[in-house]
Amino acid sequence: MFCGVDIGGTNVEVGLVSEQGELLDREGIKTGKFYSAPDLVLAIAESILRMTKQSRQPLEGIGIGCPNGRSDLGVVVEAANLPFKGIVPMVDLFKQYFPDIPVALANDADAAAVGELYYGKGAGLKDFVVITLGTGLGSGFVANGCLVNGANGMAGEVGHMTMVPDGRPCGCGRNGCLERYVTASGIVLTYNELCLKYQRQPETDNYQDLCGLSKQGDAVAIEAFQKAGEMLGWGLANLALCTAPSHIFLYGGVAVGAGDCLLQPALRSFDAHLLYSYKGTVQIEYSGLLGKNGAILGAASLPRRLK
Repeated sequence: MFCGVDIGGTNVEVGLVSEQGELLDREGIKTGKFYSAPDLVLAIAESILRMTKQSRQPLEGIGIGCPNGRSDLGVVVEAANLPFKGIVPMVDLFKQYFPDIPVALANDADAAAVGELYYGKGAGLKDFVVITLGTGLGSGFVANGCLVNGANGMAGEVGHMTMVPDGRPCGCGRNGCLERYVTASGIVLTYNELCLKYQRQPETDNYQDLCGLSKQGDAVAIEAFQKAGEMLGWGLANLALCTAPSHIFLYGGVAVGAGDCLLQPALRSFDAHLLYSYKGTVQIEYSGLLGKNGAILGAASLPRRLK
């Protein structure tokens, strides 16, 4: 039995997973309640201990997916969407409570990519990318069957590619990053800007409600998703040039919630911006982990690589 911990900007999901990928138990924690990493890790550890005691099965490893997680050093470095900053020794913090259990850390999108290999559509594929769309935009690259970590363990920060020079400020310290235009908060901001342009009052500041408006035919909401999709497709066309993947898998609440309102303009934009010689070689589709507690499964996959 393995434990998967997905640390996101809004929520932490903790779950116990069998060798076959069955979710045995899970708990959720609000990330924003904690302003220090040690306090958050303590709450996660208590959750893990509570669930393992109830399961009465041995815990073989703990995997942690976290923004800006460095697998080589076991630390989190200046995560843009988390309440605590600086360099956080995440693995060491967990080891205080689980000294005899293997603990593995990776960027949350890298964890999703490993999960796709074990439990999703990545089985048998050698070259693919997983894009996670939520509070931020993450990306995990698998090339020639191996996860791409880079020299500093932080390869694949596609969400922080500059798409708009001197554009919207991003929590990473840069401006005009892709994730500031295609994630939940970015799409809502675009909607508000369009409402101002058309001199109408915004009907919502909630992403899920905005999804509903677009599906009901609201013209401004539809335009907001079209703009986000165009930007996303352009960004995906750029990243395809880096590793020439056969597949790009979309994962996360933003992609699922919007559905075709986001996906269709993204596909059109991707095709329009993709280098001609690449056309027809890259498939974009939803992740095989959707609806399967994929964030937990991805994190739980990480310690399996240590066995």
